[in-house]
Amino acid sequence: MSETDRPRDAASAQLAAAASEAPLARGALLVSLSGAVFGFVFLPQLLGLALAGLSLARREPNGRRPAILAAAVAVAFTVVWAVAIGLLFKWWATSR
Repeated sequence: MSETDRPRDAASAQLAAAASEAPLARGALLVSLSGAVFGFVFLPQLLGLALAGLSLARREPNGRRPAILAAAVAVAFTVVWAVAIGLLFKWWATSR
């Protein structure tokens, strides 16, 4: 780490260290939350589940809680979108 990249105070150093401890878990959480925007694609949910699983398998320090949260969010968005698509198909089938 170069001198310009090094945090100047203890709080910044602690925050930088915490963020670098569980990159897969944090990435999984961000990707899972992006499923709210890109819901019909289903790719964010699958990627969030995969990253959360990798984070849990690697036993990242301080990564268990964000990984479990990411998996829960991904599953919840998948269920919500599946119900919405099912209702849409049901409406479409009965409107003929």
